[in-house]
Amino acid sequence: MATNLMLCGTDRSAGTSAIVLGLVGALAKIVSKVGFLKPIGRTDKYDRDADLIKSAYNLPLDLADISPVTLAEARDLIARENEQELFDRVIRGYTRVAEGADVVIMEGIDHRRVSSLFELDINAALAEKLRASVLLVAGGELNRPEVRESVVATITLARRSFQQRGCDVLGVIVNKVPEGYMQQAREELADRLKKEGLELYGVVPLLPLLTMPRVRDIADRLDAKVLFGDRYLDNLVGKTIIAAMTPSNMLSYLQTDRTLIVTPGDRDDTILAAMCSQVSASYPSIAGIVLTGGLQPSPTILRLAMGLSEFRIPILHVQPDTYTTTTRINSLDLRIHPEDTQKINVAVTAVAEHIQSDRLWDALKLPRPKRRRGPQDFLDQLVEQASAYDKHIVFPEGNEERTLRAVARMRQMGLVRATLMGNVDEVLQRAEQIGVDLGDARIVDPGKSEQSEAYAQAFYELRKEKKNITPEAARDQIQTSRTYYATMMVHMGHADGLVSGAVHSTADTIRPALQIIRPNPEFGGLVSSVFFMALGDHVLVYGDCAIVLDPDADQLASIGLASARTARAFGIEPCVAMLSYATGSSAGGSSVEKVQKATDMIRARNPDFLIDGPIQYDAAIDPTVAKIKHPDSPLAGKATVFIFPDLDAGNIAYKAVQRSAGAVAIGPILQGLNKPVNDLSRGCVADEIVHVAAVTAIQAEKLSAVVEPAPAPAG
Repeated sequence: MATNLMLCGTDRSAGTSAIVLGLVGALAKIVSKVGFLKPIGRTDKYDRDADLIKSAYNLPLDLADISPVTLAEARDLIARENEQELFDRVIRGYTRVAEGADVVIMEGIDHRRVSSLFELDINAALAEKLRASVLLVAGGELNRPEVRESVVATITLARRSFQQRGCDVLGVIVNKVPEGYMQQAREELADRLKKEGLELYGVVPLLPLLTMPRVRDIADRLDAKVLFGDRYLDNLVGKTIIAAMTPSNMLSYLQTDRTLIVTPGDRDDTILAAMCSQVSASYPSIAGIVLTGGLQPSPTILRLAMGLSEFRIPILHVQPDTYTTTTRINSLDLRIHPEDTQKINVAVTAVAEHIQSDRLWDALKLPRPKRRRGPQDFLDQLVEQASAYDKHIVFPEGNEERTLRAVARMRQMGLVRATLMGNVDEVLQRAEQIGVDLGDARIVDPGKSEQSEAYAQAFYELRKEKKNITPEAARDQIQTSRTYYATMMVHMGHADGLVSGAVHSTADTIRPALQIIRPNPEFGGLVSSVFFMALGDHVLVYGDCAIVLDPDADQLASIGLASARTARAFGIEPCVAMLSYATGSSAGGSSVEKVQKATDMIRARNPDFLIDGPIQYDAAIDPTVAKIKHPDSPLAGKATVFIFPDLDAGNIAYKAVQRSAGAVAIGPILQGLNKPVNDLSRGCVADEIVHVAAVTAIQAEKLSAVVEPAPAPAG
């Protein structure tokens, strides 16, 4: 028999569907089958939220079963005192949804008004009939004490309705909290709700990306004609401005990325200004342009747009005037669509990061077998997590075929925002030759970029004391080396991370990072690397297999600490094995002594993870061997992070495991830099570039508070 959980929003801003989306994804990873039911859909036959869950998780169910009754039908049946027919139809749908399911997640009716007792009562009646536990979802800005009190009062009212029916109300998730109030909301609401006898299972931040429509959605809403750029219709819109002023004033309103410009169709001057802003590195990106009043620009303007390779902006044409058009845009339905992969990943990742799911599963008494992750699970998790962060990654090898294929794939997945280095015409021509669509990926030619001078000056200031470099030499380095230019982008905060190495050597990738981004002193100024080794049913971390040739004890300790942190950042609980040819005191020698000293140095720093060494690989990974060789070790037999004594051992081991055991090796992943730069194997394929880019985006998120970024240009 399935475990039933109903989620009910306590107010109109709760955003219950996004939480449901995330919880279904989280449950799918720990149980064999999840069912979904939205007992009462919206006022039409086609409930888009139900279709979203069905499509996102490939549920083999009929929409008529997932959402068996519309809101209008439910109100009519209750008005005619025919509740039994309502319940019968819902139960029939539930029976089909629950067949073979371990858990059924249900979404209650959205509460249009706090005082709407119909919504509260019908949700409670359905929860009672279906024997569902209840999780309340509250939304609100929570930026003032009186608002927080109001939220608690609303939650208490909703709970009372369920309790009167004898339903089990597990607790509350608070959604859409502004980032600056997250900690305060957690602390204050947890205390207030505890006094009311309610558990707080999570506080989820306001996620602006979820409320951003695509230009495609706006075009459909306006019944617009696409004059230019139909391949860019998936651009997201974060802000809409009416450009009825002069171009200079219009440009002053372009302050954030993803702005949609609405302007009369005969304003050639405004359109030209918008085009120039996208070619210039000094202005943020535009999502699109909507031309109103049934007016079209001069044909020469559209011809100009077609010839500008960096102008990747859709231009729409509509008949209504500017005011009517803007009003219709602002009334757009902002629900997530089944094809919005990036938004789905954002919701799933937010639930994973901000909801205490283990406590919730325990409250539901769910049997939770510990599933060890295989290669595809881990790779899927990387993509899902990285997509939610919306990071900007730069690829110096802009006209390399594998890189182009990877960037095109990342665009389709909504994984990262990408900038490619190279001659614009050459990059686009190469992409066309191999048949890939780069979409809104930005292409920058260092020799022609407006930013080159500023980057050269900044590079000169960084290097003048150490290398006696001249301003001219600095300028030449930035304008002729794509890797140096790209590294300066990351240093200046104009990109979040860098991925290179499909063509360049490791030294060519790392040298600019060491000179510009520089090592983090926390790890002794040492840059090292790890590989994620995704095996049949688990993922291990190997370090260092690519960078530090023969580390001394101090360097080996730094590698161990950095590798443990990297593992934890990617959801792998670090149990660190400091490897040697000896276990404990079974043998001596300078290498064993080095490993022992490094282990002692890490222990002296009181790490919050298990560590042991010297230890042999078999004792570190095999509990049976560990009982014989190292019975007193708390780590033996369950290591997840393996630190090799030198580069020979590490490089040979990872390649042997990769080739012999069929492991997927992701890396080398660099660690110890202030900002993420990652190297590729020159034998990599496009998929590997995608996964390293995902790792880089996740690293950028974890390191984002370390360095304050400079003002960012477009892209």
